[in-house]
Amino acid sequence: MSIQLEMDGNGNVVTRPVTGWKTMAAAGIAVVLVIQYSEKPEDIENDTCKQLQCILLPQQALELAEAPTKQANRVLEPDSGKPLM
Repeated sequence: MSIQLEMDGNGNVVTRPVTGWKTMAAAGIAVVLVIQYSEKPEDIENDTCKQLQCILLPQQALELAEAPTKQANRVLEPDSGKPLM
C-alpha cells in the first residue's frame, strides 16, 4: 500500500506534532487509541490541542505498535543502509 501524504499549497508535507496519547480496552474486545496533536504551535501554548479517537482490533493494535518501532529503530541507526520508508 502506497502512502499519499497530505501536502500544503507550497508542496510541503503537512505534519501535526503528537502531544500525547492514551490507550484503553473497549468492552474487552477492542483497543481505543486516543492521539492528541497540535495543528499549530499556539495550540500547545494555549492547551487547545485536538485529539483523534480510534478503535482497533487487538491484532491491529499490535501491528500499529510494531510499525513505528521499526521506523524509529531505522532512524536511530542511520548507518544501517535500510531505506526509511
